[in-house]
Amino acid sequence: MSDDQIIELIRNNNSEKAFTALYKYFPMIRKMIMANGGGKDDAQDIFQEALIVLYNKVRTGDFKLTSALSTYLYSVSKYLWKDELRKREKEMIYQTEQQMNNQEESDLMMELEKENDIKLAEKIINELGERCREVLVLFYSGTMKLKDIAVKMGYSSENTVKTQKYKCLEAAKNKLREMKKQNTIVQ
Repeated sequence: MSDDQIIELIRNNNSEKAFTALYKYFPMIRKMIMANGGGKDDAQDIFQEALIVLYNKVRTGDFKLTSALSTYLYSVSKYLWKDELRKREKEMIYQTEQQMNNQEESDLMMELEKENDIKLAEKIINELGERCREVLVLFYSGTMKLKDIAVKMGYSSENTVKTQKYKCLEAAKNKLREMKKQNTIVQ
């Protein structure tokens, strides 16, 4: 069937027969789409859209075929596919930005949680009392040996420092449990 006959079929409302004849060009369109990052379903969708474009142009009455129908469908399909790729690229950029925003939000939340944990630890340590606070600071600062802490704090031995540190940590853990029960954790 010639291109002019196919156009006449569309003009005379016999588009089903015309489209059946036009499907001989589908493999060419599918090859182009798949060579440019698309799949079989993409090729089918794009080809059908190209047929709709042809149908609408012919039905408006101002359509003049200046090339082969295969060339026309190929060009329309190529344009539609490029447009689809641009849309997908924009969607990918949007999704990437959303993921980055979500990651930044997650990072911010983690930083806020760390800050809250630090505030909570400070609050608990401040409520322990001067001796406990000093033992814990000296022990965990890592700048002094147990023997030196014992001398500075007036304890009889390194074991006494370890025992005091343990008691202070237990007191801190108890305060933390107490605060959680009362739901007064610093927010």
